[in-house]
Amino acid sequence: MTSSWKTRLGGLLLIFSSMAASGHGGHAGPGEGTPPKQPYFKGIRGDYRADEARWWKGNTHTHTWWSDGDSPPETAAAWYREHGYQFLVLSDHNRMQAGAIARGNLALHYTQWYPIEDEARAAALAIYREHFGPDWVEERVVDGVTQVRLKALDEFRGLFEAPGEFTFVPGEEITDRFESHPIHVNAVNIQDPIAPRGGETPTAIIQNTLNAVLDHGLSSGREVLAHLNHPNFRYALTVEDLVPLRYRTGEGFFELYNGHHGVENYGDGEHPGIERMWDILLAKRIAEGDGTIPYGIANDDAHRFTTWRVGKDSNPGRGWVMVRARRLTPDSIVAAMKRGDFYASTGVTLGRLERGGDTLALAVDPEPGVDYTIEFIGTRRGAELGAHPREPAPDGRASQRYDDAIGVVLKTVRGTEARYVARGDELYVRARVTSTQPHPNPFRAGDVTMAWTQPLVVAAPQGRTP
Repeated sequence: MTSSWKTRLGGLLLIFSSMAASGHGGHAGPGEGTPPKQPYFKGIRGDYRADEARWWKGNTHTHTWWSDGDSPPETAAAWYREHGYQFLVLSDHNRMQAGAIARGNLALHYTQWYPIEDEARAAALAIYREHFGPDWVEERVVDGVTQVRLKALDEFRGLFEAPGEFTFVPGEEITDRFESHPIHVNAVNIQDPIAPRGGETPTAIIQNTLNAVLDHGLSSGREVLAHLNHPNFRYALTVEDLVPLRYRTGEGFFELYNGHHGVENYGDGEHPGIERMWDILLAKRIAEGDGTIPYGIANDDAHRFTTWRVGKDSNPGRGWVMVRARRLTPDSIVAAMKRGDFYASTGVTLGRLERGGDTLALAVDPEPGVDYTIEFIGTRRGAELGAHPREPAPDGRASQRYDDAIGVVLKTVRGTEARYVARGDELYVRARVTSTQPHPNPFRAGDVTMAWTQPLVVAAPQGRTP
């Protein structure tokens, strides 16, 4: 080959190389070929400072195939992300979504495989296949039974997370029992599973679990919280179990609403509803204890993503928390909740919320054609707080009776804005908003959407003690 031909051939190769690099003259698809060259510069250029505080919607109680949920974690995560949630805790019983992944001889343990043994699981698998595809869903057949490999959180979080849009907060439902009574506590933003701690009484079990979560926060250096779940589930817990618990304000959390169909949120003739239990706890801890209070949470406790029946299925979208924080990160969200900078909701959105000093004020972000009633609820100083035995004594466990002066309506406003200025004779004041909007998938038939603020603890007037 002559030198002139070598020169011409080299020029053609250079041209074709340039065309391929620029994406011209070929059939390269999106993401293929050489990426555009970025100019070199020293340092960084982005602005990663926190924005002004805003509201983030999240659920801290959800179950998947990793325990007793009816769907894989990706299906649960997709539902929440697609329905406008910004953070989610997958809180499976006594385990987190993690484990060794089989990779030849490198894995110390085999990964988790979930058997498809009935029609309900087959329906969930069909949804999983349809929305995530055969390249994602890993299956095998053992002894004629299809099994699906459960993916760990670190495997699937990349499908959903995006800065300022959605994040997972790691968690676990620490599941224990006293005799036959379930005692469940969610641990939020933990880095490793926490085993049940046990105890001689319901109070001891809860206290031991709470201490373990708080100790984990100290050892990990992360913001963590523990919330007591569904105290009326099978009427397992009483007010008397909860009053003696030791924690500081910002360390005690209490599910005042749980969307699981088996939880008796509203109580019955022998058991107070959960919101009533909250008022008794607030009054007694402020007036008779050290003044620390539990904050109230609303949650789905979702288990079912394939069947939707009121009163029969524990579905997503029934209750959640709205948290005011500057960043959408697990630690920022948890720190805001520990400050009490959040409210619980089953559908009512607050456009403004002020809680401090002697004032509790709020404004609803209204929906067209919906009316709202805002009630300020509290207990005045001097109210009778003693417990009285129920007669006749109910079967099983039940709280004792308490005076009707605990948790009374102090002020009612029909409209979208309201303000309460404390007189000074209140122990605390909290707000409850009730709408005329039917809940789209209610805990009980006939439920309407609601919201609850955290309580404002009212300082005693000078010269008086609580």
